[in-house]
Amino acid sequence: MYGRDPDELWEPWRTHLGGQRVLIEHTSINPVHPLHVGSMRGTVIGSTLVELFRSAGADVHTRYFVNDLGRQLHILQRATAAARWTDIPASRRYDEIIGVLYAFANMALADRTADLDRLTTAHPWLADVIDLHAPLPAPEPAPEVVETMLAAAVSDMGHIGAKIDVFEYETDLTIQPGTLIAALTGRCDLVRINGTTCLRLPAGLVPAQRVDGSLLYISRDIANTHHRNPPAWSAMLHVIGADQTLLQTALRHAVPQAALEHVAFGQISHAGRRFSARQNRLTTINDLLQEGGQQKVHELALALALHRRTRPIDLAYLDTTRPLRTVITAAQTAPHAVGDADRDMLRRLLIALLGTPAVLARDVYRRTIHGTARHLLLLSRHYLAATRTGSVPDTVSEWFRHTQNRLAALLGIALDAS
Repeated sequence: MYGRDPDELWEPWRTHLGGQRVLIEHTSINPVHPLHVGSMRGTVIGSTLVELFRSAGADVHTRYFVNDLGRQLHILQRATAAARWTDIPASRRYDEIIGVLYAFANMALADRTADLDRLTTAHPWLADVIDLHAPLPAPEPAPEVVETMLAAAVSDMGHIGAKIDVFEYETDLTIQPGTLIAALTGRCDLVRINGTTCLRLPAGLVPAQRVDGSLLYISRDIANTHHRNPPAWSAMLHVIGADQTLLQTALRHAVPQAALEHVAFGQISHAGRRFSARQNRLTTINDLLQEGGQQKVHELALALALHRRTRPIDLAYLDTTRPLRTVITAAQTAPHAVGDADRDMLRRLLIALLGTPAVLARDVYRRTIHGTARHLLLLSRHYLAATRTGSVPDTVSEWFRHTQNRLAALLGIALDAS
């Protein structure tokens, strides 16, 4: 290691996945609420996997599937049709206003009086914007709402370095229900339950077509998967919550020629309660920025990445400050001290540095990111431990800083910004 360019450590890794074309879809939240920390877990995992694959030489394309059709958007459109937009406070973020209107529409349609009282107490401006007790009108198309909500989500994703290459819209899909169901009949076990056509799997039923002939989510996912030209991809990764496992299993049955993989992640809650757009019970990225700026977002991103993706997380019991503080302290610690650093401490640091590509390879193979995050924290701890015992050679410090910055960048964390 001494006297060698630290970039040499990465040289074999850069071509490890050369020739592979990988499609990764992540986040893809419905445009009826802001990006919140529950969805952010998918963004952290998805965007880091993108960077891991790219760092190994794969040709990676990111996708975002925009749900600009369906029941949730229709509910929102009823509220936006009734809203007096000129009375909306200019100080509020557009996506947060839309989130409140969506929650209001759900509560009003279900006649949930207690929830409406709570919502109007938390957002007193709502009474000036919409008639709280009047029936909601029929939905009116509002494409500008979808585009503005999408732009807000993309902006928030940028705080952890996430970028999307292609946005795909449900409204752009051409689906012939009869053709789709006929194709499924030949490869899937279809049953009709009270007139609804379902895919029958060992784990349960997945509705595909309603009694009136209209299609459900799985049908649009099937059509979009075909639209993506499956033979073109070595792997197609869908980074979606573990609650979508049955749907993703059905999708693999329906499109067996696609190299589909469900990269599932566990649910995030706070003090035992799930985040809910219908209840407007959300902690948004803007909330984090207001609380502690970019560093607060990076603190949570690293804390989420440190846990295995399938493990549920409760934010009330999550250490969101200490891990990033350790990494930043190591990045800012001067390499020199009195006397030579302990040899055993240096040896641990060197072994960890040299093992970095193996950690990345293991995460790519397992479709996870927590090994990379844990390695970043481990290297930082080893470096700090060595500096406390004495002077760390300049070359070792250079290797450490170079590797630490690379790992942080993979995770969407800019140490100088934090």
